[in-house]
Parts: sequence; C-alpha cells; structure tokens
Amino acid sequence: MQRSRSPEFSHHVSSDKLPTGMAYRLRKLRLWFAWPFFLALLVYAKSTSADFGYGMPIIGLGELIRIWSHGFLMKTRRLATDGPYAYVRNPLYVGNFLIGFGFCVVIWNVFVVSLFVIFFFVVYGVTVKGEEERLAFRFGNTYEEYVRHVPCFLPRLTPYPKREGAGFAFYRVWGHGEANTMVSIILLLTGLWLRQELYQNREPLSEFTMILAVCAVILAVTLLYIFVARKVKGRRTKRKPAS
Repeated sequence: MQRSRSPEFSHHVSSDKLPTGMAYRLRKLRLWFAWPFFLALLVYAKSTSADFGYGMPIIGLGELIRIWSHGFLMKTRRLATDGPYAYVRNPLYVGNFLIGFGFCVVIWNVFVVSLFVIFFFVVYGVTVKGEEERLAFRFGNTYEEYVRHVPCFLPRLTPYPKREGAGFAFYRVWGHGEANTMVSIILLLTGLWLRQELYQNREPLSEFTMILAVCAVILAVTLLYIFVARKVKGRRTKRKPAS
C-alpha cells in the first residue's frame, strides 16, 4: 500500500497529524499473520518436485510485481499512480497474495490453503482500510478520484488516465528493503526442499543436499544481518538531531 506525496501539493501534512484509527493501528497484523502461516507450511508440508515446479512460477510472479511496485513508490513524496498503481491500488499486496498462494501450491494442503485465503483477506482488509484513511486525509480529492477509477485488488484492464508519468527506479526497490523479501523467499523454498528430501522422503544426505543446507545457513545469516542493519540505521536516523 502506498503512502506517497505528490509534488503538486503545496501543503505538507505532518505524520503526527494523520489519522490513527483502530484500522491503522492494526495494520501490522499482516506481519503477525506471516509467522503462523510459515509454521503451517512446515507442519503440513507434503511436497513433490512437481509441486515446486507448479508453485515457484507463481511465487516468482508475485515477487516481480512487488519489485515493479517498489520501483514506482516514493513514500511521503508523491501519490503513486504509475506502473502497477495505474491498474490496481495495492499491487504490493497482490504480489504478497501470489507469493503466499505459490507456497500453498508447493505443499498443497486444503487446510493451509483455506487458512491462507481467509486470513489474507481479513488481515489485509483491515490494513487497507487504515492506510486509505491516511491517504484520503493527505491527498484529499486527488486520492478520492484515484479510488473511483482504480480497483483495490482486481486490476483494471487499461491504465489510470491521470497518472503522473513517473519512471521506474531500482534504487527505490532496495531502499524499501525488498532484498529482505527476496532472501526470505529463497530461504523458505530451500527449507521446504530440505524438509522434503531429508524428513519427508528420508533421502540420504547427498552432496547436493549438503550444498543446499550450507546455502540455507548463509541465507539465514544474510537475512539476519540485513534485518539488524536496517534496525540500527533506523535508530540512528531517529536519534539524529534535526538541522
């Protein structure tokens, strides 16, 4: 979900003046939802190599949509109406759905799929409601017109006619921390594959499996490093006195 400010606006709304209703305060539910979903994947996983072949393209498509979305998103500066935002208001969440559903395809368990679909729309429904309250407050009539023409989750067939013409930038993708998501996806896929080979199929420890296990450890350490580095940087930024 975007939280950007268009340069055409002459006024600036301080973040402490934006509405913080119950829906907005519960927006982090989507992060807490991820942990039981990952646990369910590990507990109920019963995959085959063919299942990975079916699910990974869906996961890849979801991640490509997230990368495309972040490349047009300029938080606190502009209302994003270009790229995927010209077709759907929440392309990041569309990407999240495809990634999650792709993992469901890999393990294909009716209970997990049902749990994912129900919780996704409940949790993200709350998230979107809270974020849209703030977007409407910040951008007023411009955002209301955008909402009238661009759907929330199901993309329109033609692009939004009043988009600003902004371009894609890779530095925004990394600036929004998308590397965390990519490493997490690779790590979870690796973990599910190792579970399939070593636990589910009781296969002997092969050279390929050992290499995959080492890669999983390296990825886990990398993800931890990225997470800690971003937290430290965020705290230093908050402590830095305003000039």
